[in-house]
Amino acid sequence: MSNPLVERSFKHMAWANQQMLETLSSLPDEAINFSAWNPDWTVGTIAHHIVIAEGRLISRIIQQPAPEEFKQPTTSAEIKQLIAICAERDSQLLELINTPDEMRQFVRYGKEVEFLTSTILVQAVHHASEHRAQISDILAANKMDVLNLDEIDLWSFERFEQSLNK
Repeated sequence: MSNPLVERSFKHMAWANQQMLETLSSLPDEAINFSAWNPDWTVGTIAHHIVIAEGRLISRIIQQPAPEEFKQPTTSAEIKQLIAICAERDSQLLELINTPDEMRQFVRYGKEVEFLTSTILVQAVHHASEHRAQISDILAANKMDVLNLDEIDLWSFERFEQSLNK
């Protein structure tokens, strides 16, 4: 049986990712192209990056080639396409939490590296959290404060779960 802390972290990540993507899919197309400090890192680019990175992390654990990348979203409709892919990858990550903690070899930034399975898995949770915060900040910096991180935190996740059990 898996560690309940680890399992909870991955279930929360999946829920928070879905909440974020649902919010983004309801915004005007202009908002998907907002940026702040770096014009190359738009809301859509970062959302895409979260999902693409999950595919890479999964491939490193299962030691298979990374999935093919797909076009970065520039519209709300294209964000909707990320929702199903992200849900599938979040589910795959949850299934991998009991994978033996072994050194995994892969190429990262053009270099052969080795990292433990646990490092790769924890990176998935940390990476998604970090980039959800960036997306929230970019939207707020562009006077669109619609992704409140307090509404997708662990407290909110537990309240959501409790509402399902009523």
